[in-house]
Amino acid sequence: MKRADWDRLADEFESETCDITREESADRMERIVALARLPRKAVLADLGCGVGTFIARFGGKFTQVFGVEFAPRIIARAKRRCGDGVHWLTMDIPRAAKEIGCAAHLTVCLNVITQSSAAERGRLWASLAQVTRRRGYALVVVPSMESERMVVENSSGDPEWRKGGLVKRDGVWQKHFEREELEDIFAQHGFRVKRIDRAHYSWSVEGLRETKARRGNRPWDWVCLAQKK
Repeated sequence: MKRADWDRLADEFESETCDITREESADRMERIVALARLPRKAVLADLGCGVGTFIARFGGKFTQVFGVEFAPRIIARAKRRCGDGVHWLTMDIPRAAKEIGCAAHLTVCLNVITQSSAAERGRLWASLAQVTRRRGYALVVVPSMESERMVVENSSGDPEWRKGGLVKRDGVWQKHFEREELEDIFAQHGFRVKRIDRAHYSWSVEGLRETKARRGNRPWDWVCLAQKK
């Protein structure tokens, strides 16, 4: 999507996008963040911060916070929500990575690396590594291909998939990741995976009713914590 398209979503961001920090159940994000052994004076970089949900929830743990979002109206909402004390960068992630430098003890990128273009995804993964300090952590959430298969099994529709984990959602092709694929990508960018877990969300997000049978097996995104070597 272009910047103007994202700006048009500013007022309806919560209903039109997947904000996993808000939607996931069982406080999985809280537990994953707690696994990162951060220094007392830690730096957070949220690459693709949206309206600032992660920063609003966890930013108080850090002495310096960077919020990156390339849509001006969306980042304006994040500023109002999170207040002062955040370094806001209204630009794309590769450019922001150069501005921030290798500074973050925790770099967060939540449901951002979903582009259909492998080259675009590669630039984002590289930016993640560029911003994260040695021995620092990256917290990444991406759509799960395994979950997508499970959702299709529970629905009556035909899957719209392409080779390489591309899934058509609302008319847009998005990348979904296998668990083992994630481990390989992190290794390629100099990280060691510490934990990969499921961040479950409601069936209603998939347009399906949550029945008693489905309640124990909700759809999920992969949430991954990795440490830079």
